[in-house]
Amino acid sequence: SAGCSVCAAGTYSSSGSTSCRICVAGTYSLSAGSSSCSPCAAGFYSLSAGSAGCSVCAAGTYSSSGSTSCRICVAGTYSLSAGSSSCSPCAAGFYSLSAGSAGCSVC
Repeated sequence: SAGCSVCAAGTYSSSGSTSCRICVAGTYSLSAGSSSCSPCAAGFYSLSAGSAGCSVCAAGTYSSSGSTSCRICVAGTYSLSAGSSSCSPCAAGFYSLSAGSAGCSVC
């Protein structure tokens, strides 16, 4: 409407607001004029407030919805691809010696 300013991506406002609010870390608003921020999907994260999008977690890491960082898979588990929401245990006869593995080795 006339006289109102559009909130930038990474910010939002509700009806009747006098200013834009910054999306907190772990959330984002993709486009200008948003009425809310969305949590980053599992496998993604936003490190800082005011994000217009989320970054993907690398293989060997994972995150849950609304995360501000990726967590490293512990030894004995792995995440094969980027954007994982969890780590999988190595199958019987396989192992991963170190944290952050993208796969398991055969015994």
